[in-house]
Amino acid sequence: MTLLSEHKAHLRRERHFGALYSAMIFLSLHWAIVVYVNSSYLEQYLPEMVIGTLYTISSAITVLIFLFISRVLHKAGNYMLTLVLALLEFGMLLGMAFTQEWRLAIPLFMVHQAIVPLLVFNLDVFMEEMIGDEEHSTGGKRGLFLGIGSIAYAIAPLTAGFLMGEQEAFEYVYLAGALLMLPFIYLIVRYFKVFTDPVYAEIKVLPAIHSFWAQKDIRYVFLAHFLLQLFFAFMVIYTPLYLANVVGFTWTQIGLVLFVGLLAYVFLEYPIGVIADRYLGEKEMMAFGFVILAVSTSWFVWLSGATLTAWMVVMFMTRVGASLVEATTESYFFKHIDGSDANIISFFRITRPLAIVAGALLGSFCLLYMPLNLLFVVVGFFMVPGLFFTMMLKDTK
Repeated sequence: MTLLSEHKAHLRRERHFGALYSAMIFLSLHWAIVVYVNSSYLEQYLPEMVIGTLYTISSAITVLIFLFISRVLHKAGNYMLTLVLALLEFGMLLGMAFTQEWRLAIPLFMVHQAIVPLLVFNLDVFMEEMIGDEEHSTGGKRGLFLGIGSIAYAIAPLTAGFLMGEQEAFEYVYLAGALLMLPFIYLIVRYFKVFTDPVYAEIKVLPAIHSFWAQKDIRYVFLAHFLLQLFFAFMVIYTPLYLANVVGFTWTQIGLVLFVGLLAYVFLEYPIGVIADRYLGEKEMMAFGFVILAVSTSWFVWLSGATLTAWMVVMFMTRVGASLVEATTESYFFKHIDGSDANIISFFRITRPLAIVAGALLGSFCLLYMPLNLLFVVVGFFMVPGLFFTMMLKDTK
């Protein structure tokens, strides 16, 4: 009887992992199909330098929410918070698809931009509670989690480019993004309605930040992950503008370049997670990833007149570096915490909106004094400190 109960519990747990991975696919598809289009969408209403300000404000809102997220979880629970945010996100994208009025489009974008990092955090809480004490499998599970999402990230820009077409039909892209939230909502309701929340530590923000910062390994992996998110912020905001306005690619070509680049995540993130668990640990691969990021991103400055093939190769190399850093920072961090550490997870997930705040402000400032192509040299330079942060980590192997 005990063996039968354990077998049923195992099957139920595996179904929940399958549902979580499926939810990640739809969340990634919905996000990736609009993320590279957002800055061009905003360019209909605002100049380039002001666009960064909107990213800054919306991401600052997300940072503030993360600082108090454990209190929200304690009252609402992770399931209810995920459901409310998902429904809100569906409404925001639906509104962006059909509005032609800047007074409505801009606040809709800002709410959308603030919500997505919170939904990723919600999935983190589900996963960490499901993994429990099996930390030896964290790298593989995290790598698979990221790899599955990466398939969606690779497909989505290609789809967005097709939907945009020559007429730049933004409404089709945002409508597709909204519809992709529906299966995500279904999976959350179907499989996580009875989710048992861990005990979320209710602690004050400043002592929590101090405790987080006092843990050396957590601190340095946070800084390494922040630099990676800074890279992502620059890529998401400024690469589409550069490819469309300076290089002169069509949206179909831009989608193809991004698709080839993002294939690196599909091929590499799961194997990197497994290697981190079984053989090398994270430290060496993380350092190598930062080297590739620094060099390949700087190459953008020479590519303004390059062929489509050259852009595909360099974009792929940047994502090879990003794959190494993302899979190893995720694996390393989550090996050091569990599902009850909602405050620490929230600080880790703050890196994305915080990097967007920093990246948008830095990008807007740099564009006052330099052309857009030199901005990518600045990004490459900011990847170099990642080597220092990586060297300060205690390796897991």
